Amino acid sequence: MDNLIRLLKAESKEINHFFEKASIEGQGTPQEVSDRREIALTKFLKKFFPFPYRIAKGNIRDSYGLSSMSIDCVLLNPSHPYTTSDEINFSVILADGVDAAIEVKPKLNSDKEIERSLNQIASVKRLTRKRTSVLNLKVLGKQHSPETLANAKKIPSIIFAIETYKNDKLLLEKIVDFYEKNQFKRDLQFDFIVINGHYLIVNIRKGSYFELNGKFDNGLYIYNYGELTLTAFLMLLNKFPPSEMRNSSTVLEHYIDIKPENTKTFNDLNNRLNLIEK
Repeated sequence: MDNLIRLLKAESKEINHFFEKASIEGQGTPQEVSDRREIALTKFLKKFFPFPYRIAKGNIRDSYGLSSMSIDCVLLNPSHPYTTSDEINFSVILADGVDAAIEVKPKLNSDKEIERSLNQIASVKRLTRKRTSVLNLKVLGKQHSPETLANAKKIPSIIFAIETYKNDKLLLEKIVDFYEKNQFKRDLQFDFIVINGHYLIVNIRKGSYFELNGKFDNGLYIYNYGELTLTAFLMLLNKFPPSEMRNSSTVLEHYIDIKPENTKTFNDLNNRLNLIEK
């Protein structure tokens, strides 16, 4: 356990270093810089979601005819067909074989990048999977709420960054401003944001993956994990219900169980988010 945590701390520093290095080496075009940064996160994900999992980049399509914007890192379930065009990019990515969508935005410190990332996540959340690994266990007296069952057919969606405003409330304010302006209800919102080396922003709402038994009200919560933030990211990825039911739990579920150093929220911002639902 201790060795795994130490390894993940080192991985976190390596990703941040790789992102910084990409800015220097990929000075040709913004796309070159972006591609190099995506490679860093892709390499990390491949280590902890080894074959037959695969990592892809591109548009996700559902069986209802909808398509998302291009997403940087798409975690494919082992059951996803081999619809590949080359070593990295997949020509066709099918929503029913996607376990998670991760958009890489190294710096969330401009309106343009924040709005673009939130729009990309919303495009994924508009998709619907026909199958889910979450069972409606009515016969066992453990029937899930309609919200939980509906959410389970949506793809878990994450934004990964390493830098943002020093004032953490400012980022949340800009997120809420965007959702208010566009009237994006919670079914179109992100599940969590990673600020690597610092904290997670977790979006808690009824029926979501992070509905914590009524302990918290609906809203955005900052979970301060510090240097364990990447570890928390990996922990939550392993707790998401996959697109296809597993025969057993994942290996890492038994080795990573960490708590945040502290949790913070802002009631005024949460109240504004709740008004969008009405």
